[in-house]
Amino acid sequence: MNFIDSHAHINDEAFNEDRDQVISRVFESGTYKFVEIACETHEWTPALALCEKYPSRLAAVLGVHPQVAQTYDDAAKAQLKELLQNRHAAALGEIGLDYAYLHACPKETQLKVFEEMLSLANDIKKPIVLHIRREEENYEPYDTTFHMLKHNWQPISAKFPGVLHCFSARYEEAKQALDHGLLLGINGCFTYKKNEYIREAVKKAGADKLILETDCPYLSPQGKRGTRNDPSNIPLIAQWVADYLDMPVEKLAEITTQNALDLYNLK
Repeated sequence: MNFIDSHAHINDEAFNEDRDQVISRVFESGTYKFVEIACETHEWTPALALCEKYPSRLAAVLGVHPQVAQTYDDAAKAQLKELLQNRHAAALGEIGLDYAYLHACPKETQLKVFEEMLSLANDIKKPIVLHIRREEENYEPYDTTFHMLKHNWQPISAKFPGVLHCFSARYEEAKQALDHGLLLGINGCFTYKKNEYIREAVKKAGADKLILETDCPYLSPQGKRGTRNDPSNIPLIAQWVADYLDMPVEKLAEITTQNALDLYNLK
């Protein structure tokens, strides 16, 4: 079976001591490609450099995370637009709204930069990777995001114009994401005991609307919580999802891998 980790942060400092060893182990695990997410200005160039080191195995996604939206100035804007033309830059992201971190970046700044990110996506005509995080039971950031997508985004003409990364909501939110043509990014959150509502939403959405991710080094799957996550855990996450959906893991691997290839236009 071949898997793709559609959302990883291997350049995170958590991997500074053994990055190359981790990457080698990833490729031995059945995860034969992964997508490096660089969502702070200082991460963009290292992400592209990592892709140069493993050119057939990695792609990069470049953007500005809502938690650090205040760092997006004119210089960053010019640099990001230029770097997104790089052959390894597959998408714009992760971008969006994070209302659990309003102490780090106020809502007004997040909204302004998100609108600018959507405008940039329209200009460069690449898919988007969305980050939407709520504060407890307040689903306002989802409602606001879908409103902005409707009025500020011109999705590319592709099978999948984007993904809702780290899907952690109800079917109501999943349905709105699917209506916009988005895939759902499924990671270790799916495996946590308290998250039955996520599993039920995923079941209703169907396997053909999913891609797998780790969001490493964060969100290790059940049984490995408290340890550093990495893309070699994708087969474990896949097994959880396949068991819940009552389908062979081989079939889930085929579907989610093809979805990731289509989303990021990978060979």
